[in-house]
Amino acid sequence: MGRTESLDPGLRDLLSRLRDRVRRYIVWDSLLAIAALVLVVFWVALAVDYLPVRIGGSEMPRSARAVVLFVVAGLIVLILAKWLWGRLNRELPDDSLALLIERHHPSLGGRLVTAVQLTQENRTHDSHSPVLLKHVHQEAAAAVDQVDFGRVFRWEPIRCKLMLVIPLLLAALVMGIASPQTFARAVGRLSLLSDSPWPRKAALEMIGVESPIITADETEEVGTELLTFENKVLRLARGSSTTLRIRAATEELGHIVPEVCTVSYVDDGGNRGQSNLRRVGRIQDGYQSFVLDGPPLATLSESVTMTIRGLDDRLLDYRIEAVDPPAIADMELAIRYPDYLRIFADDGGASDIADQVLKYQAGFRIREGSSLTLRGTSSKPLGAVDVATSSDNAIAEEDPEGASLSPQVTISDDRMSFEWSVTDLREPTSVRLVPRDETGISAQASYRYFIGVVRDQVPETSMTMKGIGSSITPIAMLPIQATAKDDYGVESLSLTMAVRASEEIATANAGTQPEDSITEPQQHTISPEMDRDGNAAWTFDLRDLTDDGIVTGLAPGASVQIFTTAKDRFDLGEPHLIRGEVVRLEVVTPETLLATLERREQEFRSRLEQAIDETQRLRQSLAAVQNDALDVLQNGDQETPSADDEEDSENADEEGDADQETDDEENVRARQRVQLRIRQAELQATKSTEELAGIVVGLEDMLLEMVQNRVDSVDRRERLEAGVRDPLSKVVTEPLPRLQRQITSMERVLMADDATESSSEEMKDAATAAIATTDEVLLSLNAVLEKMLDLESFNEILDLVRGLINDQEELIEQTEETRNQQVQDLFK
Repeated sequence: MGRTESLDPGLRDLLSRLRDRVRRYIVWDSLLAIAALVLVVFWVALAVDYLPVRIGGSEMPRSARAVVLFVVAGLIVLILAKWLWGRLNRELPDDSLALLIERHHPSLGGRLVTAVQLTQENRTHDSHSPVLLKHVHQEAAAAVDQVDFGRVFRWEPIRCKLMLVIPLLLAALVMGIASPQTFARAVGRLSLLSDSPWPRKAALEMIGVESPIITADETEEVGTELLTFENKVLRLARGSSTTLRIRAATEELGHIVPEVCTVSYVDDGGNRGQSNLRRVGRIQDGYQSFVLDGPPLATLSESVTMTIRGLDDRLLDYRIEAVDPPAIADMELAIRYPDYLRIFADDGGASDIADQVLKYQAGFRIREGSSLTLRGTSSKPLGAVDVATSSDNAIAEEDPEGASLSPQVTISDDRMSFEWSVTDLREPTSVRLVPRDETGISAQASYRYFIGVVRDQVPETSMTMKGIGSSITPIAMLPIQATAKDDYGVESLSLTMAVRASEEIATANAGTQPEDSITEPQQHTISPEMDRDGNAAWTFDLRDLTDDGIVTGLAPGASVQIFTTAKDRFDLGEPHLIRGEVVRLEVVTPETLLATLERREQEFRSRLEQAIDETQRLRQSLAAVQNDALDVLQNGDQETPSADDEEDSENADEEGDADQETDDEENVRARQRVQLRIRQAELQATKSTEELAGIVVGLEDMLLEMVQNRVDSVDRRERLEAGVRDPLSKVVTEPLPRLQRQITSMERVLMADDATESSSEEMKDAATAAIATTDEVLLSLNAVLEKMLDLESFNEILDLVRGLINDQEELIEQTEETRNQQVQDLFK
């Protein structure tokens, strides 16, 4: 800018004042522009943010408000850079200012411009008269008072800006004075200093989602837990059914409770819908609760985004993410058998080695007392596994029978598998598992695994004594065949013989033995060696036992009890010790035993006589059947038509045909009657065979009983064997089976379809052979009967001799008693 020292001070002051006013004009113009921009944007953004709330909409989102704020800030920077800073930095030379004044004051006639320009320094090549310049200079200075700065500036832009700024500013001031909170909320929201929503008639508040607590323990009531949203996001298990809870402020808090609250939702699959929430309960603490227990939270399948509306309030963009719950993908069972089942196991004494590892299957059962480890594999990393067990007797962590149930589940380092163990399991147990992932999401139902228990059964034992009846002699041999069976093997088998002396012997020993030893039976127990099948054989020789002094009191009148005792390897509680059936034997004299056997022999004779009588009736029946069968077959031969008869029958009249049909029916009925009688004969032959076989078995037992009791004689045994048992056995094994086959052949010939003349001959031969066999059987049976009668006579003679001997013994005893009495009388 040129120097103006040569200018008149008045002119110089005029230009300086104009320069200052231009700069102030620029500042005010820029500030008003900024104020207009800010106020316009403030009221427009406030309207966009607030007015939708009044009609039930939502506020302007923060992102939109941020865009508005950034645009306004950019425009302000632009105004400051171009309108204010750019114009203030421009030079305002004196000649330009003088020209500006001259433009709006034509009366100066160019004097001010001429005076300013000709007095500038460094100005050359100007030809003028100094006097004239002085004169122009004086005239310009004299006209300074005529200059009006108001005519120099354009006030229209300023006025327009003021007309916009003043009303908006006044409105803002009024709003700030009338409702400071509203003004502060508006400034805070538009400046992004706050996200507080605009006050509404209704005030909704999100409480959370109420979810049932899935536990493994069925004895507890199903509880619920309240899950809250974090940043409007909540994770729930896929397939879960939960309840959404919100609350609305009431008049106590200055709000109106909506009549209906509605949730609008859209899932990730694009499906949309809406549901109404229902009021629940009474107003508490100034709030009314609303719940939603239907879609989309009933059986959640997809992630869903929800917006809840009630009157003019909104709960926007709450998202529930559906997460797959952890699942037990595979279950493996590791079993270790109890010690009583592992007697032959070779595992080096290790107690943690499983004897069996297999996949779980329904209906699985383990041995009583086994240890079990469940090894599960999860579909996702686990945070915890809830476990509960129940059995028939208890639902606890400690089974009353002794099974120790581990309350904790061991989770692997990679969180993908777990183990749960139980030792000494004795009751069928139901195990329920509920896996939870690391975020706390659990399976929506417990996984059930039923473990059955195969209980260890008590052993079974039986005993047979061949050739021993209910009575024995004091010198008998008792051959015993014992068997013991158990599901996992028998540890020991013992045979016990208990001898209870007769009353006479007990009375005689009363003075020499303690009272307890007299009343208690003597017992002798042995443990025979068993084979792999649990069979054992042993013989109690009463004569040897008596001679060795092991057993005393074996005399007529005493009783012997024999029983077996078996024990298995079960060691988890009371031992499985079982006593078999007790066999009671009465000790008798050899004579008494022989008398018993003779009575049994008489029973066999009576049964033989009955069998002979039935066989005789069988022979008579066969003879009658032979005649009837021949008649039936001969009538059938006569009625068999020839070729000529067939031609005659075709020409016969209706009456002849009716007679022919009647004869045929009668022949069929007669054949059926004969067939029935043949079958009755066959049944009788079978019955006789079985009866005679029973007699043979009884005779063999009687012979063996004589041997075992040492009362046998060679003559008696040979007579019974050679004269009775062997002939009867021969009859049972040869003639009687042949007789049954012959009777069957008679029925086959009778019921043949093509009855011819040869059929009659076959029937006659079959019937004749059957009758001949029956005669053979009768002959043999009668011979045996005669032999048994001879033996009976022989036995009667023996009975007479035994009677004489008994009488002699009694007489001798009486004589000795009389002599003893006489001797005692001599000393009196």
